[in-house]
Amino acid sequence: MNLAVFISGKGSNLKALLEAQKEAYFSSKIKLVVSNKNAEGLNYAKEFGIETFISKNEEDILGKLKEKKIDLIVLAGYLPKVGKTLIDQYRIINIHPSLLPKFGGKGCYGIHVHEKVFEAGEDVSGVTVHWVNEKLDDGATILQRQVDINDCKSPQEIADKVLKEEHVILKNAIKILEEEK
Repeated sequence: MNLAVFISGKGSNLKALLEAQKEAYFSSKIKLVVSNKNAEGLNYAKEFGIETFISKNEEDILGKLKEKKIDLIVLAGYLPKVGKTLIDQYRIINIHPSLLPKFGGKGCYGIHVHEKVFEAGEDVSGVTVHWVNEKLDDGATILQRQVDINDCKSPQEIADKVLKEEHVILKNAIKILEEEK
């Protein structure tokens, strides 16, 4: 499969996918990295010789995806809500830093998720890779992993622990989708 990875920030999940691709962990190829802004994570794409594209316009993005013959979009810390234009034309997965359906939806991204988990006094958090539909964090689950957070003393400690699992689960999800194809 030809992959486009969408990011908005530091790109640590993108980096993990690029390293997995380099090690031939999966056979898919990352052909494009898309961002809504000049995100720090775009530097990883450049290091690996992957084309980058910055735009907030879905029609422009759609044109670039078609040009690169993309089969699957991977949202890896992409903050804008994906519109109907892309959802109707592409298979799209997202990685979310909680055990959906808990701690998902509007305002639940990045450290905000972990703050809510911490405030709720949860013993377990986790990661979910799911299909994207028109509702936020609502699509069918592809893969989900729990992370024991009993020893975490802050939302940042939860975030750090969960992120390590994100780097594993996302490449595993791609491998599963390859096997299903």
